[in-house]
Amino acid sequence: MNNNNLNNYFYNNQEIVLETPQKTFKGYINKIEDDFLYIILLFEFSGQDYDIDGDISLIKDSGDITIISSGLSKTFLYKTLLKNIVKNAKNISLKVQIAGAPVEREGREFLRINTVIQFVYEEISMEEFLETKDSYISRPSLTTSVYGIYGIAAPKVYQSSAESNADAPVNPRIEKLLIAINSKLDVILSILNPEASIFAGIKEKPVSISGSGIMWSDEDKGLKQGSIIKIMMLFPTVPQFAIKALAQVVKISKEELKSPLVSIVCKFSAINEYDRDEIIKFTLEQQRRQIKKFTS
Repeated sequence: MNNNNLNNYFYNNQEIVLETPQKTFKGYINKIEDDFLYIILLFEFSGQDYDIDGDISLIKDSGDITIISSGLSKTFLYKTLLKNIVKNAKNISLKVQIAGAPVEREGREFLRINTVIQFVYEEISMEEFLETKDSYISRPSLTTSVYGIYGIAAPKVYQSSAESNADAPVNPRIEKLLIAINSKLDVILSILNPEASIFAGIKEKPVSISGSGIMWSDEDKGLKQGSIIKIMMLFPTVPQFAIKALAQVVKISKEELKSPLVSIVCKFSAINEYDRDEIIKFTLEQQRRQIKKFTS
């Protein structure tokens, strides 16, 4: 695959997954040059036991390296030839070449629906993304949606010293009850004080959404391919629910030649799997309603 073709599939700062039969790594594309992809693999060092040299040896010795690149509606797999690998102070750098045509992989997260929701977003830096992505992945939005939507401080839950660890597991039954309570509080607060919501004054906007990403039209705010945004979405259900996520822009295109609007396509880069399931449930329900409307 030559450089022109590479630019059709990849772009700078694009998040990718590098997979070997033994282990999967997350990273991003640092640059595209002379038919090669230059990739930075990201690591979360958990202590002195981390074996970066072992991972380098694993990648070097693997005869089967695949790049996984996901978009809004499709994910592609690329077989890869390793040309060079270097250990840096905080990461591993790779120089690779794509071997052959991409293979498409489908999944339920790509079930997409056209609908309308309220949402707010803003661009963030790569540094902020790396600092906050774990919190987006580890905590469901619904457990804190009341406080997120209304911009108030969450109350402190007092625990014994033995249970004060933030990583301590939560009883699944209690967690579901808290989610249900918070969802009902969302409805009560929206009725009593709608102007206090961060969505106050934000009109519903047509979107195309799936568990993998979101697409909408907006004025050109300087976003570029590879930009990272944090987004808060409010879904028009009863009760309402809000989902927060970090997303990466995968495509920007003009709506029409003289139109001030651009089409923005983003994939979710950091989202809790419970939240993703809620989006998928929402798309399934919307799809069922549309089918029922056309068949009745």
